Amino acid sequence: MSEKENKEEKVGTTDDRVEIKHSDSPVEIREESPEQSQKTVSEQPETGEEAVAEEAQAEETEVVEEEETDASRAERLQRELGEMNDKYLRLVAEFENFKRRNTQEMQTRFKFANQSLVTSLLSGIDTLERAIEQSRDEANDSLKEFVTGIEMAMQQFNDAFSNNHIERIVPKGELFDPNKHEAMGVINTDEVEPDHIAEVFQAGYLLHDRVIRPAMVQVAKKK
Repeated sequence: MSEKENKEEKVGTTDDRVEIKHSDSPVEIREESPEQSQKTVSEQPETGEEAVAEEAQAEETEVVEEEETDASRAERLQRELGEMNDKYLRLVAEFENFKRRNTQEMQTRFKFANQSLVTSLLSGIDTLERAIEQSRDEANDSLKEFVTGIEMAMQQFNDAFSNNHIERIVPKGELFDPNKHEAMGVINTDEVEPDHIAEVFQAGYLLHDRVIRPAMVQVAKKK
């Protein structure tokens, strides 16, 4: 037999056909290092449980990011709502102030609507007053009835003024007030206290609380 045939191995029982297994080339046995083994294990396909776990973790991350986005959106909307509420309150306050000013202006305009009319009538009333004073000084019986008629007309004017909140000012003996009186001069006298009105040259008039004509007066001064 040849040398090749000596290397053949016989397998099987006596009755079976002999199966010859050739081993022409030597068997190479390779040992893997621990690092290579770990790499090989890591490269193995993931199991179903690991895939489900990673998918669940990814979903949780998406939910957290979505919640953070919703929280920031809610914060922004809350801030915008606060700004709009502040603007609304300011507009309401400005509108209320506008209505109050407008109402006050209308009331003032209505309150002093007849001021120009009253002012134009005052010069005629002054003329009547001077005529009455002069007629009293004259001892003339024929003028008494005439003077009485003029005095009745003057009283009617005064009543009409009073009914329309117009007050006649004759401040003799009162303390001088530059807001209501116009000083025409100063007189040294002991009959009236200093800085008080000693003489009234022309009566003043008030419409409500507004001076439409100051009284022309002479102020007393201590001798």
